[in-house]
Amino acid sequence: MKKIFLVLLYGFTLLASAQEIKVMTYNIRYDNSHDGINSWTDGNRKEKVLKMIQEQQPDVFGLQEVLHHQLEFIESHFTDYHRVGVGRDDGDRAGEYAAIFFRKDLYKLLDTGHFWLSQTPMIPSKGWDATCCNRICTWVKLQYKNKIFFVFNTHFDHEGKVAQQESAKLILHKISEIAGKNKVILMGDFNMTPNNPAIAKISQKLYNTQTSEKNMTPMLGTYNDFNLSTPVVQNIDYVFLQKVKLIDFKILETRLEGLYPSDHFPVVVKVRL
Repeated sequence: MKKIFLVLLYGFTLLASAQEIKVMTYNIRYDNSHDGINSWTDGNRKEKVLKMIQEQQPDVFGLQEVLHHQLEFIESHFTDYHRVGVGRDDGDRAGEYAAIFFRKDLYKLLDTGHFWLSQTPMIPSKGWDATCCNRICTWVKLQYKNKIFFVFNTHFDHEGKVAQQESAKLILHKISEIAGKNKVILMGDFNMTPNNPAIAKISQKLYNTQTSEKNMTPMLGTYNDFNLSTPVVQNIDYVFLQKVKLIDFKILETRLEGLYPSDHFPVVVKVRL
């Protein structure tokens, strides 16, 4: 009887020490004045994006395509969160952010940084055959009680085929360099479907949560292009894990006031450290 009690006690202790985290990745679409009814301000899209995040109450969330004024708006409504990240054009406030937010009451910030997806990752730059824009990755090292974990948030190039492949190599190298064998959550808009060799390369090293049997929305894509009339099947937003256990995965296809809040659906996963 005593032995059974000790086994149960040990099990409860393990469960208590294993922190569950709700993580969201969301490309919120930059503020584009040509978006018409889907514009950030005139279409009241900013309130819809806000509601999407608030309803999920994530412990950690990563956003892509966030311009500085959009970031300020979101920060003003999430005062219980700490935010890290810089603008990709100058390493300060210019251009889009790949920002990471995390709850102040749960997590201690140990370190943070960023790098560009290019041959010169420590300075603002385009990489390889990318012609559109600088691409960036933000990372943070967090602690919860005795657990330490890293979160990386990125936005890959949408055109440069070489840039996509080389960015995958670079980000894996950087994760190894920065996080080593520690717990890692990598998320973002990778601008590539699952059959792309770069996604396969990342999936060889990290666990692709989208492929899990715990995916509650296996037939749904993440990129909707604001198109309400056709099925969404294109998957380009991902969450990858290293030494972190997946509990569940879902893509949110919510419409608010008959419209999509962004041209991407958010991906929400629950994990256990």
